[in-house]
Amino acid sequence: MTRLIFILCALISTPLLVTADDNCDKAKEYYQEGVNALQFAKRKVAFEKAVKLCPTYAEAYNNLADAYENLGEFEQAEKYYKQSANLKPDLFVPLLGLGELYLKSGRYKDSYDAFVGGLEIKPDNERLKAGLKVAAQRVEQVSKFLKSDSIKSCIDGDETFRLMCMCPGDHYEFLKKRICVPTLHFMSGSTQLTSNSKKQLTEIGLALQSDTLGKKKWFIVGHADSIGSLERNLELSRHRSESVRDYLVKKCNLDEKSFSIKCFGQTWPLDSNGSNVGRGQNRRVEIILDD
Repeated sequence: MTRLIFILCALISTPLLVTADDNCDKAKEYYQEGVNALQFAKRKVAFEKAVKLCPTYAEAYNNLADAYENLGEFEQAEKYYKQSANLKPDLFVPLLGLGELYLKSGRYKDSYDAFVGGLEIKPDNERLKAGLKVAAQRVEQVSKFLKSDSIKSCIDGDETFRLMCMCPGDHYEFLKKRICVPTLHFMSGSTQLTSNSKKQLTEIGLALQSDTLGKKKWFIVGHADSIGSLERNLELSRHRSESVRDYLVKKCNLDEKSFSIKCFGQTWPLDSNGSNVGRGQNRRVEIILDD
């Protein structure tokens, strides 16, 4: 009787093992389908099927993250890049993905750390090296003060200002949308700008009054530090964005329709919230070109 039970258990368990292997084989088919797809929405669907069938498929998680990133869903992209890196610590591409994702979202210290991690795995990768250089520049110069003519020249594509504004070509051309307009910082728990940022907003307003920039569309993106509740900080970041928009509309006579408000609360820190300096960097509004 005992031997019969053992045989029955073996018969029951064996197909499960085969099914797991078959699932990962099927996942590879979905993976290839995603690689071949031309639209990121279709890629996302295919890679989602792949990781559902084979939850240890690190490469599929990486490509799923890339699809989400290109669809503008940064939080999901971050989640899946991290999942890929955790599943396969010797895979450098999810760290490259995280580094570039953080560059896009203005999280320059996190970007720097991700590129460093990638280079520990793949020291000769040129894209990681280029990303690290850009991230290091941004960490160093994120609070740089720019006059209105410099802002205008940078956004207009004047080559003289490309190095100063750090608008690199190739893989990081997207940074031009963000970094040509300096970041604005706020007092703790308030919509009041720091004294330096008040002066900077005046220069930004003057730049946006030009014939070329006045016709463009902009995102005004608010952030907060981690002091207080998630709900309060989300509301505070929205009020900060609105206060900057209202200044540009009322004081600089710019068209309100040129600006779209976005707010992220404390969810996209620029620096560590563990120090006064870091929290000061996180209390910010970014004005990003929407082109």
